[in-house]
Amino acid sequence: MVKKLIISILVIYNCTLVYAQVNYLFSDEFISNKNGWWTGDIVEARAKLSDGKYILENKRTDGNYFFWKDFAINPKEDFSIEVKLKQVLGKKDSEFGISWGTSEWSNSNNFTISSNGICKVWGYKAEKYFNWQTITSANNINPLGEFNILSVQKTGNSIKFYINGNSVFMHDFEGIFGSLYGFVVDAQTKIEVESIHVKYPKQLINLVKDMNPSYKKKNLGSSINSVYSEIAPIISPDGQTLYVARQYDPSNFGTEKKYDIWFANRKADGTWTALEKMGKPINNDGDNLVIAVSPDGNTLLLEGLYSSSGGYVSDQGISMSNRIATGWSIPKQVVIQDFYNRNEYESYCPTADRKILIMSIERDDTYGSKDLYVSFLLPNGEYSKPFNMGEDINTYLNEGTPFIANDNKTLYFYSYGHAGYGSADIFVTKRLDNSWRKWSKPQNLGPSINSNDWDTYYSISAKGDYAYLVSSRNSLGNEDIFEIKLSEEARPEPVVLVYGKVFDFKTKKPIGVDIVYEDLITGVKAGDAHSNPGNGTYKIILPYGQAFSFRAEAENYMAVNEQIDLSKISTYKEIKRDLYLVPIETGAILNLQNVQFVKSKAEFLESSIPELDRLVELMNKYPKMEIELSGHTDTRGDPQLLLQLSQLRVAAVKNYLINHGVNKSRITGIGYGASKPLGKGSEEIESKNRRVEFEIKKM
Repeated sequence: MVKKLIISILVIYNCTLVYAQVNYLFSDEFISNKNGWWTGDIVEARAKLSDGKYILENKRTDGNYFFWKDFAINPKEDFSIEVKLKQVLGKKDSEFGISWGTSEWSNSNNFTISSNGICKVWGYKAEKYFNWQTITSANNINPLGEFNILSVQKTGNSIKFYINGNSVFMHDFEGIFGSLYGFVVDAQTKIEVESIHVKYPKQLINLVKDMNPSYKKKNLGSSINSVYSEIAPIISPDGQTLYVARQYDPSNFGTEKKYDIWFANRKADGTWTALEKMGKPINNDGDNLVIAVSPDGNTLLLEGLYSSSGGYVSDQGISMSNRIATGWSIPKQVVIQDFYNRNEYESYCPTADRKILIMSIERDDTYGSKDLYVSFLLPNGEYSKPFNMGEDINTYLNEGTPFIANDNKTLYFYSYGHAGYGSADIFVTKRLDNSWRKWSKPQNLGPSINSNDWDTYYSISAKGDYAYLVSSRNSLGNEDIFEIKLSEEARPEPVVLVYGKVFDFKTKKPIGVDIVYEDLITGVKAGDAHSNPGNGTYKIILPYGQAFSFRAEAENYMAVNEQIDLSKISTYKEIKRDLYLVPIETGAILNLQNVQFVKSKAEFLESSIPELDRLVELMNKYPKMEIELSGHTDTRGDPQLLLQLSQLRVAAVKNYLINHGVNKSRITGIGYGASKPLGKGSEEIESKNRRVEFEIKKM
């Protein structure tokens, strides 16, 4: 899970520029708190801004306290950090100074002085203390109550430390641990900081093209956001349901009130209902987040692992829950082979067909703190061992909260390492091949979406018209959910949302079953879904550019196959197709809709083979079944020739079954030509007349 722990640093920029900075990556003289430094009074520490000073006090009786901010510095480039500060309270041997390139106290770099003339360069690596050098330098350090200027300057492979303009120490540069920078203060000590300046070479921000600047992100307001933390917005593919994780709400489960999953529905006027907390077993005492919703809304992928009773097991890993008649099933673990994560946090996103799983984790081959990895769905339902998605995407710092659009090509993620406006920014990249390791150069989504604060998560409906993201800037409390309308140029590639209901053909009652969709030509499975057990509704997402067949599947039923050609689709569409299941019983008739022939011939089109193979499979499953094939044509043409054509096509189907092991004694057939049309008129109607059906004569 990704949570914001540190308030981020502002990068001062002009929206018309494409540079992260010119002279300073960051500069603050504390005239106001425009940069969002932490202020407050807690048991361990106190901080406030007053008269152009940032006043910090460690109230502990022992041990240091860190006051960090979050921004990215590339360790491959030269940089410098300069602060002006003084001790105003505490012992003369108390230490205070700069903490830089840190991920947490256990992996930190620190440069401190004390008013009695001692300076230190020290830190922790994997919780083990190191001390590069302790130097007595009384002539360079001003006494308690007077300002000192401390500077850390990295040049090439060396890093130098300065006190009041005098070099006091040099060391080989060994890299950084993370993106936290700020101040460290000893126990029972108070300091005042007058300024901080971070210099860094110019960075060109690779801005997304054609981002409409008139579209601004909008806080979704009090119906969605609160004084608590809201993160991880996931919009359902149909754009009608928004899932959010909220922390510390008094109604959350557990004593610690960790993140629980809440949801809202879109009203007719486009606004949202008030968030409503989901019950058990989706929520429990742990951190709970939705990472994906199936197109039909009947399956949730969830972050974390659950016990057999729905209790909390771990934040690491993912689980799946399906909608059932009484609510939601107890989430079951989705296995990722050789999974481990050395980081406390993680985030995940599957593709719409769930064949690919992208995750943000830290492993042995990670370039930074967390990288994006990819796993592939295996035939046994498990995901393969994660492998690093490469340096096209991953940097020396964190990458996280991946979201792959429904086109399975457009990937959004946050990064600290790619050039941006400060802290975490959201980027977009396009997949270039099927290896999932070659990507276009990530583009920053620009100042309409990104800010100087923590901007993460990004979720888009299938239509691609609105995006939902998290920001701490202009929030009602901590992190809030924001919405932004996207210009046509900024949207992913178009997809088609196919929806409808599944019915029992005989009773006409809706039923809850599995939906399978396949490549029409190859018969390769492209994905699956589930219809709602209460009302039979289903929804699937299909990418444009090819033809598909899809059907409902259930035990003791035959599926009526549908097909759809999306090769000429260039914009988002929603298409309604109801699906029918025919009970397997004597007298049942099924149209082999996907069995197609070359015009005026009895030669199968390539797309017919998967349908014919399913009929072979059905005959093998029910070895006593006997069928009668019937062939039909449209009404246009010579009746005698049409009759002959229908007879030849019936013979072709019969021969295919026999050649694939079905005993010929179980198959009869007859051609009816144009004598039994389903209708007359347009080409669309006449095309439905050109069909082969079969009737079960005996079971």
